[in-house]
Amino acid sequence: MIFRIFSCFLASFVANGLARFGYIVLIPLMITQRAMSQTQSIMLGVAILVGYIFGSIFINLLKRHLSLESIAKISFFIISVSFFACAVETLSFTSAFIWRFLAGGASASLMILAAPLSLPYVKEKLRASIGGLVFSGIGFGAVFSGFVLPLVTKYSLNYAWILLACISLFAFVWSLFALKTLNPAKKQDETKKFKIPYFLWLLIISYILNAIAYLPHTLFWVDFLVRDLNFDIILAGASWAFFGIGAAFGSLSSGILGDKIGLKNAHILILALKAFSCLIAGFYFLLPQNFLLFCLNISVFLMGFATTGNVVLTNAMALKIAGKEYFSQSSSFLTLAFGIFQAVFSFIFTYSLNFASYSSLFNLCVILHIFSALVLVPIKNLR
Repeated sequence: MIFRIFSCFLASFVANGLARFGYIVLIPLMITQRAMSQTQSIMLGVAILVGYIFGSIFINLLKRHLSLESIAKISFFIISVSFFACAVETLSFTSAFIWRFLAGGASASLMILAAPLSLPYVKEKLRASIGGLVFSGIGFGAVFSGFVLPLVTKYSLNYAWILLACISLFAFVWSLFALKTLNPAKKQDETKKFKIPYFLWLLIISYILNAIAYLPHTLFWVDFLVRDLNFDIILAGASWAFFGIGAAFGSLSSGILGDKIGLKNAHILILALKAFSCLIAGFYFLLPQNFLLFCLNISVFLMGFATTGNVVLTNAMALKIAGKEYFSQSSSFLTLAFGIFQAVFSFIFTYSLNFASYSSLFNLCVILHIFSALVLVPIKNLR
């Protein structure tokens, strides 16, 4: 069982920590070392978000023909191959976009499956801590990306792609032995029986607002520091690592916070931290120059802490609202809605940078996070 849990940890580590958040560190280097435009480089980051949408949809079709474990193994393999493909210097932008898109679909599958492949097989009293451990892979992946990738790219950008590919390949090989088939394919489609409750609709709306409002930090952060504020890539990468550190703590501690003050109250507190994080970044120009990087590190740490906290608490609230029987369906709805709006607004924000500043995006997201918290107020404070 330990091997299985570690494989699920690797799922969040590879899917979000590397495939999604690892690319944040590479964006400015893609521009400077591979002569890609700002739009093209950011669009490769958007590609994985578009893939999330299709991954969230097609996994329900795949479940009818493949076991959950088989889907996870295939997803690990696709992500590994996509990294190897991006290491090819002659790869065109269109081909790179396609590979990043496929990696996004595989990443969505792994994020959806991480909990169902682990939590049902541990004691109920341990599920909160095991769930936090599984999703802490997001944070540890971002920490790895922030500290290690900038050092590797000092030698070659291709080395970074190859390193990411090898780690993902290790996760694939590990899954071959660790993920024994316990969830065979299911022919019956039960999603039509599920009607979304009113409180779940509120939770979905809040999650959608989060999908939009966390984008400036999680798509543009390193580029913001390197090309807007003229920080060195090593310092910018280390700053991004604070997102990962925060994400690891947020995943592990949000469940405990929910037990202490209730899921809704904990969730609103987490969203308030996200709003404050954006406020710091939005008014960076008012900060003393000597403390600028320190304050920005606080901002990205809080965003990391609250991002995984939001994921853990959203899933916990969905379980309470929808019940165990319909938890997988509600999780799919949440993931799909999150993926759609994340991808759409990634395009919108990328385009808006042609005439708007990063500061204006951060300030807009302060407002969105406040609304995402207010939407939760009518929901009962579940425990």
